[in-house]
Amino acid sequence: MTLRLFFALQPAPDQGAALVERAAPLVAQLQARRMPAENLHATLCFIGAVAPQDLDRLKSAAAAVHAQPASLRFDTLEYWHKARVLCATAGGGELAAPVRALAESLQAAVLEAGFAPDVKPFRAHLTLARKVPAVRAAQCEWPQPLTPPLLMRCENFVLMQSRRAESGSMYSVVNSWPLDADDRDLSTANIQ
Repeated sequence: MTLRLFFALQPAPDQGAALVERAAPLVAQLQARRMPAENLHATLCFIGAVAPQDLDRLKSAAAAVHAQPASLRFDTLEYWHKARVLCATAGGGELAAPVRALAESLQAAVLEAGFAPDVKPFRAHLTLARKVPAVRAAQCEWPQPLTPPLLMRCENFVLMQSRRAESGSMYSVVNSWPLDADDRDLSTANIQ
């Protein structure tokens, strides 16, 4: 059995809960499937299927990536037609540059370690709802401002596992690494 893995940034639990609550009226209007607050994340690098015996090699690749703490400012709500999702998106300006660099460093480290990630340019977003009916989305003006914006401070990045459940995908943290740490010991960073 393989693990479905990706690297991500997560909002603080109170921020995620507040954002889900603020988006709830729009999600209800769209008749979409609301994401649980604990599932909110900004994907840095999607790995996909990884054999359990390769997990330590993936963790070692991540531990070699160093970056400074950064912030993302989520200020817009967008409907993505192809994926049928409602997202909070962050502008790509100066604030997002360190996070973009982290995503690129993770992609390079994972490739060098022999994995085949889905290499895409980083676009900071938090998926708030899935299965948005196109007919309902067409009744709204897009993009919409997210007021007040969510300023997400990123002080660590995580390796997450995606599992299918009856209610949809569920995500759990497999490992976490602090940003700006000089020495990352996998045994102390390990969550599970």
